[in-house]
Amino acid sequence: MATDAELLAAWQSGDETAGNELVRRHFRSVSRYFRSKLGDDVQDLIQATFLDCVRYRDELHDGTGFRSFVLSVAHRRMVDEVRRRGRRPDFDPARDSLAASGLSPSGALTKDERARLLKRAIATLPLEQQVTLELFYWEQLRGKDIADVLGVSQHTVRSRLARAKEALKSAITELADQPQLASETVEGLDTWAKRIAPDAG
Repeated sequence: MATDAELLAAWQSGDETAGNELVRRHFRSVSRYFRSKLGDDVQDLIQATFLDCVRYRDELHDGTGFRSFVLSVAHRRMVDEVRRRGRRPDFDPARDSLAASGLSPSGALTKDERARLLKRAIATLPLEQQVTLELFYWEQLRGKDIADVLGVSQHTVRSRLARAKEALKSAITELADQPQLASETVEGLDTWAKRIAPDAG
């Protein structure tokens, strides 16, 4: 079976079959990445992301997996899209949340109160923290791969992840109608965070 790097090189040389295979392998991750933040109308962004991967292939360094690479390209596309849709050229993912920018996914809410609360809490975090948590919980990436996606050091990822988890717990507590609901959601955070990942179909 061809590696992702081999498929990318073949795609750049005009092999559409190789390109289709790369898209097939990583479509779910890229789709989930966009849909969790911008709703279902993201097909153009998904397509543009994969085309960007061909254009920026030289940025794929040794030791960086294609999955991390394609998600880093998606991240850049998404930040630009948030700035465009929200008419906020000054949008700063380290400071601003999607909720504060007036953008949120339009997907159906889950029936479970804890999952619903967690989705609301995640949307209030600065985008940088939201993305870090999603890469950790939904894509099951770890230090080096998250660092590759976000273009930061592994040390930065560790500290950012710790801060993001604390910020999420605080947001849950603040948004919960009942202390028990907040407590149950925080205690089962790892489980619930995985359950609310959007269907990437």
